[in-house]
Amino acid sequence: MRDVFAQAPDSIFPLLTKNNKLDCIDFIENKMRARVKNKFDTYSELTTLTDNFLRIKISEKSSAEMKLVNDTLICLVKTYYGPGADSQVYFYNTQWQPVKRTLERPKADDFFQPDADGEVCGLLRQLPLIKASLSPDDTTLIWDLQITELTETQKRTIEHSLSSIAVKL
Repeated sequence: MRDVFAQAPDSIFPLLTKNNKLDCIDFIENKMRARVKNKFDTYSELTTLTDNFLRIKISEKSSAEMKLVNDTLICLVKTYYGPGADSQVYFYNTQWQPVKRTLERPKADDFFQPDADGEVCGLLRQLPLIKASLSPDDTTLIWDLQITELTETQKRTIEHSLSSIAVKL
């Protein structure tokens, strides 16, 4: 994963220079905090790097996870933190060319259990913030509907009626 990350084009990680990426790799491989100043003069930090998985906090408002699904396919999850976390999922070959891959983003209704409160479900349908996470251990992608914008009462009403959605890549 180190080489795949190092060779990622600027369009994939626009806040990070090539040297930023190389420094992060060097730091984490030497058991140091992999924190660098990015192009916006704020900090980015590589927090996890394995042979086939990477997690990086790009800014206070964004992060990315990468998984080498097999020898030729990269799954990239970019997450943005506004009112709540919202993610986009992309697929590339190891030369960073986009790969057509059918992976539909779930809809809010896909997360609700049959006993879910109708009023709260309606609110979540209006602005479905959906976070995706890659498993560092296997090729599972997990989707979670975010409830950060609900009141505490609404959160208590709905939290036990939501399910995560796991997909094998």
